[in-house]
Order: sequence, then structure tokens, then C-alpha cells
Amino acid sequence: MKSAAAILPSKGSPLGFASWAREMSAVAAATANPPPFPVEALPRGDGHAVFFVPGFLAGDWTMDRLRLFVSGLGYRAETAHVAFNPGPTPGLLAKLDAALLRLADDRGRISIIGQSLGGILARELAKKHPHAVRRVITLCSPIRFPVTTPLAPMARLLAPFHDAAAIADPALFYAPPPVPLTAIYSEDDGIVDWRQCLQDDAPQCENIHVAGGHTTMGSNPLAQIVIAHVLAKSR
Repeated sequence: MKSAAAILPSKGSPLGFASWAREMSAVAAATANPPPFPVEALPRGDGHAVFFVPGFLAGDWTMDRLRLFVSGLGYRAETAHVAFNPGPTPGLLAKLDAALLRLADDRGRISIIGQSLGGILARELAKKHPHAVRRVITLCSPIRFPVTTPLAPMARLLAPFHDAAAIADPALFYAPPPVPLTAIYSEDDGIVDWRQCLQDDAPQCENIHVAGGHTTMGSNPLAQIVIAHVLAKSR
């Protein structure tokens, strides 16, 4: 994203250093002692592949808990093989493209789950390759720009490495993909303004609120319940 695509929260905003520190503390706690998986009966998977795309400044490991949950339901959980997500660089975009097409060739149409910026990239993959994608689930993914976030300085720092064509018009990110889309958001989000994660109502789009932090949404049992039911619609 260009620097103009991400801005620092204004004075008095609930977002800032304190909310970022709270999120980092929550990540450490969830990593050291992950919340238990939901105990309620959930729909079983049909074995189709689910592709996971991590968020900005994150890697595949940040979605380990969610992948384990989805795999336990009976889906084939696949990583993006991303050690660090610096944003939409040419190399990262090419890697995600190739991985998605390879999975679709091997396994048929897939579902994609993207965390934060990973959700934006997931939406763009589905727009580019709708024949290969069953549905998209985004976790706290802002689609309205400029994104208000305490991570704006990092976004500005990495912006020179991003694909110029991919970020030429951030407003295009708002257009939904031509496949079913579920946007999970949280009003407790400490990284982005939750209102920027909302998609307008449309026949194939839904917004679902789940209480919890931005960075720990994948390990959140409430979000996992939602994901289990949404993936079951993809059969």
C-alpha cells in the first residue's frame, strides 16, 4: 500500500500505541496458552483445500491454530509458504498466484481464509481467479482506504517495495470478488478501524461480528465456530 493508503489514528482514537500493545500481549498469551477449540458439534468438512494467507508483518505460523482447527474438521489446510508478509510486493503476489493455481489444479476449487492484509490479498486472488475459488473468508481485513492503523509507519516504510500496478487505485480493493464472501470483524479491533472492514450488503457478501482482538481472531473459538459453518456452505 502507498503511504496514503494507511494513516495514523487521530488524537482521541481508541487505536494507537496502547491498543497495539494490547494486541501484542494478546498474541503472546494466545501463543503460549491457546484457547481451547469449540466443544460444540460443528459441521464436518468435505476434504476440499483451504488456503491461508497471513496478515501484514506476519507469517504462516500466525495462522497455525486456525489451520489445525480447520484440518480437524476434515478440510485440507494449506499454507501460503509466507515467512513474512511485507505487503503486496511483486514477489509475494506471484507466489500467492502460483500457489493458488497449483492447489486448484491438484484439488479443485478451494476456499481462502485471509487475516487482515491477507484477507485483502485473498479477495484479489478470487477476483483474478474466480474459477479456482469457492469462497473467501476475511478476518479483520480493512477494505476502505486510507486504513487507520498504528502500523501506518511500517506501511510507509515498506511502500516503495510494493507492486505499483496492484496499488495504483486502492479504491478498487473495495469491490467484492465474484464468489461468496464472509467478512469477520471485531469492534474490539486494536489494529484497524473495524468499520473499514465492512462490506456493503450484497447477495454473496456478509459481515459477521465476533468479539475479540485483531491479531488473535484465528485462535478465537467464537470465530472458529463461524468459520466452520461458513466453510460448510462451500460443499
